[in-house]
Amino acid sequence: MGQQGYTPGDFGWSELTTTNAADALSFYGSLVGWEKKGEPAPGYHCFGRGDEMLGGITQPQEGCGGPPRWMPYITVENLDATLAKATELGATTILPPMPLPEDSGHIAIIQDPQGVMTGLAQYNKKAC
Repeated sequence: MGQQGYTPGDFGWSELTTTNAADALSFYGSLVGWEKKGEPAPGYHCFGRGDEMLGGITQPQEGCGGPPRWMPYITVENLDATLAKATELGATTILPPMPLPEDSGHIAIIQDPQGVMTGLAQYNKKAC
């Protein structure tokens, strides 16, 4: 999705999962100048700086407990092909491809052979 500023192979999005998005936005806003940029889906808050979109803040999904955490997303050209290659290289798919709001693309989450979870994202357009 080069036309939107996301370069395949780069970390193009970061997502914070926390139970208190307002406090997180306030903290990072004061710390590094991030500001809320939109809410494309109920409970999902996009943040950025100036005209730049940097990521999102969301609440934990039902049944997905654990502490608050960051999830980086690597931009890919073809999500299905990348997942197939990741599997071939020893990764496990944790979250199969799912659509993003406003037909902006698809994401998936893998666990690499070292046990690290990482997001993969194929973008069609900006959601926020």
